[in-house]
Amino acid sequence: MVRRYSKRLLSPFIGVVQVAEIARARALSLDGRNWGVQYSLAEHARLRNRQPVADPTLHYSLVATIEHGALKTQAVHPFLEPTEVRSAIDCLFEAVTSAPLPFAAADRYEYWLLDSTDGSPLALLHSCLEEEEMALATPRPAWIAMPAAELHVQAPEERQDSYVPPVNYRLQKLVEERAGARPRAAWFERPAHATDDFPPCLLREDWENEERQQLCDRYIRRLAPRLLMMQDLPRSVRHRLEQAARGHVFDVERFYPLYPEVVDQSLLTAAQVEAKLRRAAQA
Repeated sequence: MVRRYSKRLLSPFIGVVQVAEIARARALSLDGRNWGVQYSLAEHARLRNRQPVADPTLHYSLVATIEHGALKTQAVHPFLEPTEVRSAIDCLFEAVTSAPLPFAAADRYEYWLLDSTDGSPLALLHSCLEEEEMALATPRPAWIAMPAAELHVQAPEERQDSYVPPVNYRLQKLVEERAGARPRAAWFERPAHATDDFPPCLLREDWENEERQQLCDRYIRRLAPRLLMMQDLPRSVRHRLEQAARGHVFDVERFYPLYPEVVDQSLLTAAQVEAKLRRAAQA
């Protein structure tokens, strides 16, 4: 039986991964168009040789990719049985090409960094699918922004001669400061529907002065095309994120298949059309 679900990729948050899973294999996708099919390496097989072909610390071996519906198989790891691997590939190929996207969110157990002033959720650090997973090693109580090299956020200041750290890093330090000298984090089980108890964009957006507020706003706006992949966002928040995402047309084009809901269809359609026109002009 194939289990299909989605899960947020955190620390830092970079998006929502779609997962189709069977006993020893899984297919993963960040955009709903391109998938990696992985097959698990049995413990005894991974340790059979002190100098294996693949890194023995890996739990999975890439056995196939699915790119825009086209299946491409990879060389099978020598410790794996080719017939079993091929059967798993075929099963997962059918699972991801026949089911509607996005898959239902399953990571309802959440590990939040807490605000030092009132103990309320400040920033999401980790999430998991099963209650038992909470007993495993928990992350360090520190929030990490998506690196500036991967997510460029326009600074609010005019260009300066002296070096000014990226918005991402500056916001990360602000969150660290707000968490206090002895940061604490706690597990929560998220209710089935949206609630005001948790920041909808995974980070508190209320800051005490305009300068700090601007840094947070700019980071959230730049992250908007990825945040729109999340389920159960309040419609007002989703609409706000759609408006912010309109300025990042290539990201909207990439992640649009995984948006569970759209408030302003004309806005996002215009973004996708613009992405195609700009790409054609660059060709």
